[in-house]
Amino acid sequence: MANDPLDELTQFLKPDSRIDLKHISLDHLLGLSGTEEGINILLKKEEILKCIIDLTNDKVEEISKNALLLLVNITANSKGVLEVIKYKPGGKTNIIELFIGYVQDQHKKNADAVCMILSNITRVDKALEITIDTFLPHLNGILNAFVNLDYNKTGSNLNYLAPLCSNLSCNPRVRKWLLKTNQPVPLIQLLPFCNFNISSIRRGGAIGIIRNISLDTSYHECLLSTELDLLTYLLTPIIGNEEYSDDEMDSLPITLQYLPTEKQRDPDIDIRKMVLETLNLLCATKCGREILRNNGVYYVLREYHKWEKDPKTRLACENVVDILIQKEEEVGADDLSKVEVPATYDDKFQKMDEDYVNSG
Repeated sequence: MANDPLDELTQFLKPDSRIDLKHISLDHLLGLSGTEEGINILLKKEEILKCIIDLTNDKVEEISKNALLLLVNITANSKGVLEVIKYKPGGKTNIIELFIGYVQDQHKKNADAVCMILSNITRVDKALEITIDTFLPHLNGILNAFVNLDYNKTGSNLNYLAPLCSNLSCNPRVRKWLLKTNQPVPLIQLLPFCNFNISSIRRGGAIGIIRNISLDTSYHECLLSTELDLLTYLLTPIIGNEEYSDDEMDSLPITLQYLPTEKQRDPDIDIRKMVLETLNLLCATKCGREILRNNGVYYVLREYHKWEKDPKTRLACENVVDILIQKEEEVGADDLSKVEVPATYDDKFQKMDEDYVNSG
């Protein structure tokens, strides 16, 4: 007999083990995985990790579910992510290929847990770098599963595909794919989810994708093209039911001119912050600034600033306004992302921001 009780569990976690023993063993491991200390213990047990992964496709639903939930907990830890992606299931390049297959299987139960695992894995920079080549051939399939709300036929909503896609968009090859010139542009299918009232997870993921693409100033002109109509989707979370003058209203994107009187701003402060961060990024280029000015973004931010109560978010709003109200000769650079700021000023500006937030 093995000295370590965990080593003894391995024999009960085999696919052909008795169902009741698999249940009991997984329940014990689930409890263990609820703490960082417990996860660190599990990560030292390579054979147990292998068994858990194999059981994610067990024919008994409750067993496969618990195996997946275990991996959700383990991959919430960055060390756990780097251990899990080492595993290569039979016939698969790596665990990513196995789990993408689960997501694309319309009859896979507990697919939401699979999406959470993939989201956890891709959140770790090193893991994303290691696994990106496995994801790239499957981007169309992942997008198809994301945008079709009834894709999974067993009741899984696949909402966590949104943060997965947001994480993937940190990679330049994925950003290039999202804006590829072949019709239709993949990003177009994701934009409506910026305003998807049913799920803040999907809204946050969709806006996160736009924010990540906006980090690359070479895409600003494409992002703000009339074809994408990006500002309609991006401004909707922060626009309310205020009245504007006729001239101000005429400058807004056409869809935003006909919002219902009961229109409310997004209740999720993190989503509102991401919108402001994205607008700030789009202000880095002259092209972006001019399009934002010409589409009434200043007026939307003016009213939003009156409404927002959170000091940090108000500051983020002011940072965008400060750029938009300047004339181009005052801005002094076509691409602000290429302007080097001395390190001494970084500390000074950070201190000024902290003082402002604390004063509010």
